[in-house]
Amino acid sequence: MNKWILIIGIIVCAGLGWWFWAGDSYDEVSSSVEPKEESDSLIKIIAFGDSLTAGYGLSRNEAYPAQLEAALKGKGYSVSVINAGVSGETTRGNLERASFIAAQNPDIVLLGIGGNDALRTLPIAETKKNILETVSVLEGSEFPPTIILLEMQAPLNAGVSYKQDFDAIYAEVATEKNLLLVPFITKDLFLNPENKLPDGVHYNQIGYSQVVEKYILPATEEALKKLVERGG
Repeated sequence: MNKWILIIGIIVCAGLGWWFWAGDSYDEVSSSVEPKEESDSLIKIIAFGDSLTAGYGLSRNEAYPAQLEAALKGKGYSVSVINAGVSGETTRGNLERASFIAAQNPDIVLLGIGGNDALRTLPIAETKKNILETVSVLEGSEFPPTIILLEMQAPLNAGVSYKQDFDAIYAEVATEKNLLLVPFITKDLFLNPENKLPDGVHYNQIGYSQVVEKYILPATEEALKKLVERGG
């Protein structure tokens, strides 16, 4: 009898532990997407992606969305950049969250997804389909945002054929959907160990600052100009 009570107790505790963990994760992501108090008067930019957006291993202030906001404000732009990155998420998960992101009525969305699909060598056709559908959901909102697509590439160990086909989908999606495309953001930065965390996979604060300066900031400024031109 005591044995069964112990087993049931372990199961209940494990279940509660998972519930609290999941709840904390959801709350963190949800609260990070909620508009700031002053955001009604600001241009709202949402950075939507995986660990490269979330800033795995860093504080939110060190990840690229916060650094981008600081850089834009330094140039005189009235913006709010919201970090909606979830580490480990695949394009399937991105698609499931897309309607929630669209409901926040962003002016600009920085879409950096697909990296985890490549790491897991998921079917390329499925990845492309998920990205296209994610874009369609975002564009289907009442006030469609300007979307900036951040190009990802498959690792070399994914195989030559897989890598070639995967790497091509971002330019294809950008062409089909008429999106701004940021070239592969780790092309000339990723090989420098000074830009990465000890895991050798994710950027550190220095790496993110270079990614923002060289790639994301120019593309975002271009999107802001387009927003002004269309009266956004």
